[in-house]
Amino acid sequence: MSTDPRRLAVVSAGHAATAATPPGIDPVAFAAACLADTYEVIADLIDVGSGIAGPDSAADLLWPGAQQFPAGITMAELAERLRDEVDELVVVPADVPDLPGLVLAKIFKVLHRVDLAIAPQRGGSGCVAIGVSLPLADWISPELLELDGEPQAQLASDRSRRARWSLAPDWHRLRTPADVHRLDPGLEGWEETRALLGGRALAGG
Repeated sequence: MSTDPRRLAVVSAGHAATAATPPGIDPVAFAAACLADTYEVIADLIDVGSGIAGPDSAADLLWPGAQQFPAGITMAELAERLRDEVDELVVVPADVPDLPGLVLAKIFKVLHRVDLAIAPQRGGSGCVAIGVSLPLADWISPELLELDGEPQAQLASDRSRRARWSLAPDWHRLRTPADVHRLDPGLEGWEETRALLGGRALAGG
């Protein structure tokens, strides 16, 4: 009898939106708002556990039952740590506050048939999400799991692996002040970031 896969999505707080802070806004507050909104995206996914890889202070954001991982842990290290606990793992950077949950849902949808799924950064060389099936396939190197890298470019030239990885829809990250203009005001969510950009205090702050 088949069982549902054990799924986990984790935000990497180390990939913060600090460098994208607009003039006149505190960079620490901006990065914190983006982290909070990004975490809400993954925490709201159905039948998916959530977590944050980040400092102790990130624990205040976690929903009940969520997991916290050490700041600076790499995705490769995270995959090894979770190999007996999770079947499908997705990691996202903390600079995607308006990321649609649909992007992550599409990654989880294909991980039953591929080893690796990538959602590229729109207009940049990084990734907005990387997903893997666990235990990690032996052909996947740590370099392919770097959110600031461009794994799809490396993989595109290797036709022998084409059936073992998949591309998900792209989305933007906040890595420069100009990227803030990419935020979609028509999308629900990203309340913390929206409030900060509107000159209002962060909720609870």
